[in-house]
Amino acid sequence: MTAPLNHTQFWDGRAATLQEQAGGPPLNPVEMASISWDQIVGKLNADAPFAQAFVKVYPDGLSGANITNAIAEFEKTLLTPSRFDAWLRGNPQALSSEEVRGYQLFKSVGCASCHVGANLGGQSFERMGRAGDYFAARGDALTEADNGRANVTHDPRDRQAFKVPGLRNVALTAPYFHDGSVTDLREAVRKMAQYQLGITLSEADVDALTAFLKSLTGTYTPTPASALTPSPALAAQP
Repeated sequence: MTAPLNHTQFWDGRAATLQEQAGGPPLNPVEMASISWDQIVGKLNADAPFAQAFVKVYPDGLSGANITNAIAEFEKTLLTPSRFDAWLRGNPQALSSEEVRGYQLFKSVGCASCHVGANLGGQSFERMGRAGDYFAARGDALTEADNGRANVTHDPRDRQAFKVPGLRNVALTAPYFHDGSVTDLREAVRKMAQYQLGITLSEADVDALTAFLKSLTGTYTPTPASALTPSPALAAQP
C-alpha cells in the first residue's frame, strides 16, 4: 500500500486526495454498500468505546468528513521500504546480481520513463497501448472502464489513458492492469514491453525484470514518505 505517494487516486484519477478516495468504497454498492454516511455514523456510534476514542481525536465526533480524514491519515502510514531502498542507500548486498541486472534493464528499455519517483509510478497518466493495440489483442468488448481518464476529464485525448501504477509490492497485487486481465507478473512484464515499449523481451530479460520487481516487496514500517525517496546519485547509477 503506497497510495500516499500517488499524485491522484484510482486508475482514472477521479479522486484528487486520499480523503476523497476513502469516501468512495463505503458507499459503493459492490464494495461496502452503505446507503449514507448517517447509516455509517449510526453503526459506529453503536460501539461506545470506539466512539469515545474517536471523539478524543475529533472533538466534533463522527461524520463522513472526519471518518474519511482518519482513514486517509492511517493510509499515510502504510509505507513499505524494501531491499531496493536499502540498495539505493548504499548496501550492495541488498540485491542479487540478477535483481541489479533487472533494474538496469528497467531503465535501459524504457520502463523508468513512466514508472518514476519514490513509488516507481503513480505520477502520470499514459495511454494503454502506446506501441500496439492492447484492446484489439485482448479481444473482449470495450467497456466504459476502458475509457480510462476520459471518464473524468471528458477529453477524447484522454481515452484509454490510465494512471501509471506504482510498482512497490507489485508481486503481491495481482491481477494486473485496469481490467485485471493478467494474473501472472511475468506475463504482465511481457505485455507491457510489447504494448507500451514495442519490444519483445527474451526469457532471460523477463526473468531479470521480474526479479527486480520482486525486490520491491517491502515491509510495513510506519515512517515518513521521505524514507522511500532514493538518493538521486544512487538512483542514477547504471
